[in-house]
Formats: sequence, C-alpha cells, structure tokens
Amino acid sequence: MNEAPITNRVAQSALVTFDLEDFWPKGGVLRLALSDLAPQGLVREVDARAYVQNLEKHTYEGSVVCLEGAGDVIVPQWLGPMLASALASHAAFVGFGAPNEVLSAYYAQALAEADWTPYRGAKVLLKGCGTHPVPDSAYAAAALHLTRMADKLMYGEACSNVPIFKAAGS
Repeated sequence: MNEAPITNRVAQSALVTFDLEDFWPKGGVLRLALSDLAPQGLVREVDARAYVQNLEKHTYEGSVVCLEGAGDVIVPQWLGPMLASALASHAAFVGFGAPNEVLSAYYAQALAEADWTPYRGAKVLLKGCGTHPVPDSAYAAAALHLTRMADKLMYGEACSNVPIFKAAGS
C-alpha cells in the first residue's frame, strides 16, 4: 500500500510567529522591598544613600526590578529615581508596584520600542502559552501593533489557533 508523504503545511504556510517570551527579561523579575530602607516607617535620605551604596547591583543584571513598598512606609518621591539611577547599568527595567504591574509597564515600553516592520503584510501567529507569566496587557499591546502591520493575525499555536484579524482584501 502506497501512503502519501506527510506534508508539514505549517512550515509551508509562510506563517511568522511572534512570541512575547522573546521579550522576557533575561534576569527574571526581582523584588526590592522598600521597607528594608525604613526601619521606623520613614525613608531618610542618608539611609537611602547608604543602602544604594551597598546595593549589590550586579544581582539585578538584565532583570525587571519591582520596587515594593509597604502600606506603613512613607516613600519619598525621589527614592524611585535614585534606585532606578543606581540600577540603570544593570536592570532592564525598574518600576514601582507588584510584579504583574511592573511587568505590564516593562512590556508596554519594550513593545513600544520594538521594530514592527518585519510583520508588514505577513500572516502572523501571536504565540499563546509559554513558560513565563507574560501579562495579558502585553498580548493586547502586541495585537494592537501587529494589526497595524500584518495582513492576518492569529492567536495560539500553529496547529490550533484563533483568528484575530484579517486585512481587507487578504
């Protein structure tokens, strides 16, 4: 019995995959507890400067850093810029808040700076599941940018996807 050869139609489809995990910070997501700077609930400049001086900055290499305060800590407005400046040559991104909030801000910035021209006129698959907790807001932002460039946008996996957008005339 002659069987027809198996054809990989996905490989032949000219489908371009856009994977948000490609933007995942190489150093992961790290937390910096601001309560460590405020033993009496108030951050003082002299203590903050000493903290920054002793901060092992290399441990934040390529990471998204979440500056997490506590409800009982008074955080001066200058503290964020001071910490971000201290970590600028190491961290990928520094922001105030819980990891999901800071990751959303990181992805918004990374996607705003991305080059979308390779997706012009393409059939694009916005890859779904992965190993990292990519925020839902990143998927929405990626879809916004891709819709402006691609002829067709799908979400999911190549073998099982949900059509999202199709340009008129495609």
